[in-house]
Amino acid sequence: MSSVFSVGQFELLFGKSLDAVFFMEKVHEDYRYIHVNEAAIKLIHMDPTGKFVGQVVPSHLAQNILKNYNLTLQNCEQVDYEDYTYAEMEVRKQHTSTIPVIEGDKQYILAITKEVHLNRDTEDKYLFTRSLFFKSFLSSIVISNEMTLIEADPKFADDYNLKPEIVKDTTIFDLPFVDTKNAAILRKYILLAQEEKNIPSKMLYFIDKSGQTRHYSATFSSLSSNDEIFAVFIILQEITSFIKQSQALKTASHGLDMFKNAISSVADVLFTSLDGTILDVNDRVIQNTGYQREELIGQNHRIFSSGYHEPQFYENMWNTIKSGNIWRDEVCNRKKNGDLYWMDSTIIPLKNVQGEIDQFLSFQYNISSQKRLMSELHKIEQTFRAITENTNDFIVITNRCGLIKYASPSYTRKLGYSHDELIGLPYERLLTSDSQAIWQDVIQQPHTSAIQEQKIELQLRSKSSAAIWTEGNYTISTELMEQEVAEIVMVSREITERKELEKRLTYLAYHDSLTHLGNRRMLYKEFPMIVERAKETETSLAIFYLDGDNFKQINDQYGHDVGDEFLKCFAQTIVSSVRHDDLVIRFGGDEFLVVVTGLSLESFERMNQIRHIIDRLKAQLAIGWEINNVHFSPTSTIGIAIYPENSTDLDELIDLADQALYEAKQTSKNSFQLCQETQLK
Repeated sequence: MSSVFSVGQFELLFGKSLDAVFFMEKVHEDYRYIHVNEAAIKLIHMDPTGKFVGQVVPSHLAQNILKNYNLTLQNCEQVDYEDYTYAEMEVRKQHTSTIPVIEGDKQYILAITKEVHLNRDTEDKYLFTRSLFFKSFLSSIVISNEMTLIEADPKFADDYNLKPEIVKDTTIFDLPFVDTKNAAILRKYILLAQEEKNIPSKMLYFIDKSGQTRHYSATFSSLSSNDEIFAVFIILQEITSFIKQSQALKTASHGLDMFKNAISSVADVLFTSLDGTILDVNDRVIQNTGYQREELIGQNHRIFSSGYHEPQFYENMWNTIKSGNIWRDEVCNRKKNGDLYWMDSTIIPLKNVQGEIDQFLSFQYNISSQKRLMSELHKIEQTFRAITENTNDFIVITNRCGLIKYASPSYTRKLGYSHDELIGLPYERLLTSDSQAIWQDVIQQPHTSAIQEQKIELQLRSKSSAAIWTEGNYTISTELMEQEVAEIVMVSREITERKELEKRLTYLAYHDSLTHLGNRRMLYKEFPMIVERAKETETSLAIFYLDGDNFKQINDQYGHDVGDEFLKCFAQTIVSSVRHDDLVIRFGGDEFLVVVTGLSLESFERMNQIRHIIDRLKAQLAIGWEINNVHFSPTSTIGIAIYPENSTDLDELIDLADQALYEAKQTSKNSFQLCQETQLK
C-alpha cells in the first residue's frame, strides 16, 4: 500500500470531485489501482481497487491508456490525452490528465478524467439526422473506430436481437448477424469511410434473429469531432422483397406453364367470382364430379353442397377469404350422381392491380380414402383404448399434418394436459425446439410404401416446462391408391434417466472430475478448431505447460483433502489469469496446459504478450488463497512452445513445451522458458 496517500487523505482531497480520479502503482508492465473516488467507480461501473488495468479495461482501450501512463513516467511530467468509450449504445468522450508520483523506487500515476461533450455542431447534426432515420423506413447503425457497434435504430436492434449485454466489448464482425463472408466486405467499407473516402451505395446482407437473410443497400459516412473521426454512420435501406420478387419473377416466367400443368394433374382447380359463381374449372373437376363444363360454368359453388356441414362452417370460410386470408379445411361434397366425396380444400383470394379481391382460386385434393380409414379406425377404437388405457408408454396418432387425433392417457398423466387440450393440437407443440425439427422431417418426408416404420428419439415438454426424453417407433400409413399419408402412429417410452446418464458420462469424458477443467480428450477435440481460428485471424498460439512448484509437500503436510482443494484453487487462478478465449486443461496431477490464443505472429510483440500473461498469473498466485485457515501463495514453472513457429503438430508442441519446462526447472523454479530459447525469469 502506498504511503503517498492514506485512504482518508485521498477521500478528503478527491472524494467530492465530480471528475473521476484514479491513483495507481506501476507493477511490471501494468498498473494496479490503489485508490479511486466515487466518480471513477460510476464512470467504469465497478470498484477496481486491487485490480490491474488489463483486468478492468477492454484490451483495445487498455493499450492506449498504458501507453500514456508509461509516457508520463518516462518524461516525468503531466500528460493530457483524449479518448472515446462506448457504453449502453452511446458515444462518450473523456479528457484525462496523468501526473507522475515517485516515492523511492516505486512509481505511481494520479489520473484525473473529465467527460467532454462532443462538438455541439457535430452532435446536433448527428442527432437531427438520426431522428430522421429512426422514424423512417430506413435503418441506421453507428460503428466505432474499434469496430464495435455503438448504436442501432430500435427496429434494426429488435430485428437482430441487439442488446447492450450482447454487443458490449464485441466487434460487429463477431456478432451473430454478420457471417464470415459479409464481415470481410463490411470491414473494407468501414475502413474506407474512416479514411473519409467517397463510397457509392453498396449491397450488404445480414442474418436476422429468426435466421432469415435480409438484403440492404448501404451508404457509409464518417462522424468526426474537432477534426478527429470517431465513428462511421451507416444508412441501410432494406431491399429483401425486391430481390425475392426478382427471383420469383424469373422462376415464374421460366416455369409457369409447367406449374399450371402440374397443379392441374393432381388437384381439382376452380375459379369463382366474389359471390361464388363458377368462372372456370380444370379437367379433373369434370372427371371427378361427373358434370360437364357447360353445366358448371355460371353456376354457384353450392352445386357441390352435400348438406353435411353446418351453416357456420361456410360462414367462417367466407369471412376468412373475403378478409384477404387463405382458407383451408376438409369439405364433404356431392357428385352429380349423388355420391359423397371428401376434399382437402384451399381457397386463395386473388387481387387485381388496385389491390382489390376480384376472384377466388380453389385447390382441392381428394381425401375420401383417408376418411374411410378414419371410419375403420373408429370401429376398432374401443379395442384400441382397452389395450392402451393403462400402459405407461406414450402412444399417439396424428394426421398427415401432425395434428393429434389420439393420445394415450400417459400424455395427460405425465405432461399435465387434459384430453381435450391434446386432441387437434399440433404434435410439435409438445416438443422442445430441437425435437420439433426432427418431427418436421418425419411429417414432410416423401412416402412411397404403404407402411414405414422408423426409430425416433424426441424430447417432450410438459405443461410446466419439464423435459421428458422418449424413444420409440413411428409408423406412417399411406393410401395405397393416392400415395398420400393417412396418419402417423408412434409408440414411445420414457428414457429421461438414460439421457441424463449419457449427458453426465459425456461431460466426464471431456472434463477433469476434480477441477472441472477440460481434460486431454477436450484438448484434442478443441485444438483443430482453435488452429482454424488462428489461421483466419492470422495470429499464433502458445502452449503453456505449467507445473506447480513443491505441490507434493501440500499433500504430505496437510493431507489429500487439502491437496485436492488446493488444486481446485490453483486451477481457478489459472482460469482467471488468462483470457476468455484461452483453453485451460488439467493434464494430470499438478500439471496444467494452457492454449493461449490471439498472439502476434511477430516474435517481439508476442514475447511482450506472453510476459504480460505470465506476470498476471504470478501476481494472482502471489495473492493466493486460504484453506482451513492456512494461507497458500504458490509458484509455478512454465515451459512454452509456439504454433506454428515451433511446430504445427499438437503432440510435438506438447513435447517441446514439456522439454522447455524441464530446462526451466533445472535452472530455477517460478520461471518460464520458451522452446529452443534462453530461459527468461
